[in-house]
Amino acid sequence: MIPDIGCSWERYLTLLVSAHGGWTALTHTLIRRAGPDAGLPVDPGSIERALRRLRTKGNAPGGQYGVWLIRHFGLPTPLEETARWMGQYHSRFSDLPVSLRETQLWLWDRPPISESPASAWIHLGLASVALRRNDFEAARARLAAISSPSPLARIEADLLAGRLTFGVERAAILADVGKQVSSLAPSEDRDCYYARWADQHAYHLIHTENLLPEAKTVYESIPADTPALFAQFRRHHGLAYCHWKLDDTKTAVHHATLAIQHAGDAGLLRFRVMALQLLAHITPTNAPTLHQRANQIATTLEHADLT
Repeated sequence: MIPDIGCSWERYLTLLVSAHGGWTALTHTLIRRAGPDAGLPVDPGSIERALRRLRTKGNAPGGQYGVWLIRHFGLPTPLEETARWMGQYHSRFSDLPVSLRETQLWLWDRPPISESPASAWIHLGLASVALRRNDFEAARARLAAISSPSPLARIEADLLAGRLTFGVERAAILADVGKQVSSLAPSEDRDCYYARWADQHAYHLIHTENLLPEAKTVYESIPADTPALFAQFRRHHGLAYCHWKLDDTKTAVHHATLAIQHAGDAGLLRFRVMALQLLAHITPTNAPTLHQRANQIATTLEHADLT
């Protein structure tokens, strides 16, 4: 799923009209949902004509009718799902070359998306792009622009914020994220967010508190039987690192090899790069070949943070 166009008012209204059975039906549904005190015109025909005019506005601000539509209808499911896919760190969209991701995100960083709560996902996607380029100030600015995020977008934002902080502040953010993730219903998304939380928590334990055995326990807590291949990658990549640092090279190689396999099976190339680089550190005799493979992928993906 690679969106090849942005989201205009025409696309938004086409989906609404189709979902509600025509312009007249959409108009009457808006009247009913908004209620008598919303300030809508009394004449339904005037409302319908205004909605039809809104369809021609491209990506210009939607004005009062745009506000009413977003408030009372939200985004059609296909648009909501695409925005979320573009903003999630563990989605395959994040594996696209950085320049392509940025171009696609800019096409969605306009009305009607920018006037809806789904704008949080676009800000998150652009914050991730900034992190790929090691532009931490731009990433912080995008996170600061987020308002009224959904529970998943809030977790996404806090996990990204955790990567931009250190010490006590990072620990506090991660403690809160852990609570948020635990409140999610079981799903592959929950497993992915748990794995991301576990990875950042373990990183903090290792590099801030020097608690390597405790970090290994955190990685082991990622469900071994999860169908989410990203979560499987995170589990084995983390365990590979911990066993390597604990001088258990044989077990480290086993987990690193599984991490490469799971990343590849999921089509997550940047994580395959990370696993190849880790295996290169674990097995120095194979390092030149492994680094070459990893660097070729990272260069193709334009990910400066991986090279």
